[in-house]
Amino acid sequence: MVICSPQLGLSQDSVLGGEVYDHQILLGLSKLGIKVEIILPKNKPHDQNIKNWNFTYLPISHFPAVIGNLLMVPYLFSVYKKRKFEIIRLHQPQFLGLGALFFKVFNNKVKIVSTYHQFKESNFLFLSKQINKLWDYIIVDSENVKTKLIKAYKIPSTKIAVIHNGVPTYLKPTSKNSSLMNRLKLKGKIVILYMGLFDKRKNPLFLLDVLSILQKETHNLTLLFWGKGPLEQKIIKKAKDLGLLGKIKIIKPIFGKEKNKIHNLCDIFVHPSLDEGFALAPLESMSCAKPIVITKGFSAGEAVKDGLNGYLAKSNDVQDWCDKIKKLARSPRLMEKMGKASLEKVKKEFRWDLSVEKHAEVFKRISK
Repeated sequence: MVICSPQLGLSQDSVLGGEVYDHQILLGLSKLGIKVEIILPKNKPHDQNIKNWNFTYLPISHFPAVIGNLLMVPYLFSVYKKRKFEIIRLHQPQFLGLGALFFKVFNNKVKIVSTYHQFKESNFLFLSKQINKLWDYIIVDSENVKTKLIKAYKIPSTKIAVIHNGVPTYLKPTSKNSSLMNRLKLKGKIVILYMGLFDKRKNPLFLLDVLSILQKETHNLTLLFWGKGPLEQKIIKKAKDLGLLGKIKIIKPIFGKEKNKIHNLCDIFVHPSLDEGFALAPLESMSCAKPIVITKGFSAGEAVKDGLNGYLAKSNDVQDWCDKIKKLARSPRLMEKMGKASLEKVKKEFRWDLSVEKHAEVFKRISK
């Protein structure tokens, strides 16, 4: 089988969950013997040594994402002429889908499979209902998104597969790294970890309001901000204004197996996002046996069973977040119990090998 996967990026070391997701899925498919024709903007970082991956490059590196619909069209035809693919796999339908549909007008035997992580990604303005019915199949990573697609566009449930994300097998519980503990001055601290982009949607500034109240009663807390983004200076300024500079640490993005050291520094993982698909960061921390406090809504309930492996907290409700983090911080036994439940949930439900196998089943079924 040959599939074509036009991409705007494909780095396994990206801070964008979508790129990491694509890398894992396409890597897994290649290991199953599926050949993948990848169209990628010029000079975008990627692994060039993976068997069954073949690259075609756009002539430019940077362009408004929506322009991808125009840029990709001649390259879809060119790649198809060289190697007949059965499926176009779309991760960014808003930016690449219209071009794929134009290609399909002339090659109607080729199937189009679209992937959505958030419902808003299905927005094509006044044509949303019509366009979303044109996909041959849709893959989503949460029941939440599937439900919204069916309700909004009347798409048959049989045309949508829910395939959960996975986590790398190198992420697992270990003892806290002593050198990092010393360097970050975390000895004797209860460590709360945030991992993700420092942007408005991910809502990291909210955690400082929570910490401001928590630290009045629980003095041995430290909040780690792990990532980067446009709000970094605002995080530092707000922490200073609230007298919390000594209570926070900022860690730059770390990739690959080194991530295991950071996840295992923490006692509690927090994810206060205002809007989300199926976030990878909480799953990664769950694989390291950590309890999770996450915003209630979107797909959070599919990762965190409230009261079992963490808590679902009300969006932007400082007191609710404080109460739930406080429960954990005051009970090492509860943190351990919920952490073990997180690890068991990951082992059963959130593995890349399972995700890849389910993708392959979809592709084989619709290509017949």
